[in-house]
Amino acid sequence: MTNESQDREPVFNVPPATMYLVVAIIGVHLLLTVTAPETLDWVYNNFSFRPAIVSAILDHPSFGGLFHIFITLNSHMFLHNDWSHMVLNAGMLLAFGTMTERRFGTIRFLILYFLCGWFGAVAEYLIADPGVDITLYGASGAVFGAMGATMIVLLPRYGRRGVVTLIAVLLGVNLVIGATPLGTLLVGPGAGIAWVAHVAGFALGLIIALIYSSRRMPSL
Repeated sequence: MTNESQDREPVFNVPPATMYLVVAIIGVHLLLTVTAPETLDWVYNNFSFRPAIVSAILDHPSFGGLFHIFITLNSHMFLHNDWSHMVLNAGMLLAFGTMTERRFGTIRFLILYFLCGWFGAVAEYLIADPGVDITLYGASGAVFGAMGATMIVLLPRYGRRGVVTLIAVLLGVNLVIGATPLGTLLVGPGAGIAWVAHVAGFALGLIIALIYSSRRMPSL
């Protein structure tokens, strides 16, 4: 008989906000896979972020319209194109969200996550042709924000040169996949990779993490 240490790390040591976000992403996708096609179309039409609709609302703003923009800035982050899209984002969120939340705390992680998701959507809106009704969905902008923040978390371990190299590789792969025909091969015809949202989210996540790191605040 042997005594085991009571301080052993649990197998699944995922901080709460990251865990609940991943569960929500998976849960929403599961629900949408068993819903009727008409309901599925309604959900994606009304809860994706659509730059053409945003432009129309901002041309004639109203409380209901502005509220719709706010809702879709958040809801689009829980919708995904297919299982591979969802699993990729959920997996990256588990990895990079865990490191970011452990370093900066739950509240600051959630602020970073949603701000990066919003900023990614806004960046796509700014470059979109208002005459083309595209739908933007997926957690990628927010997840890339957590990825950018993780670069700051890793800075003490890998140094400035190592982190800059890692950033160049990650963004280079994102640009090659998102801004070339390779992206169409991966996601199929009629869809595309929102690489601008990825870059915008990544950049904002890195900036917010730098701001967090420059201030000695208690963990929340």
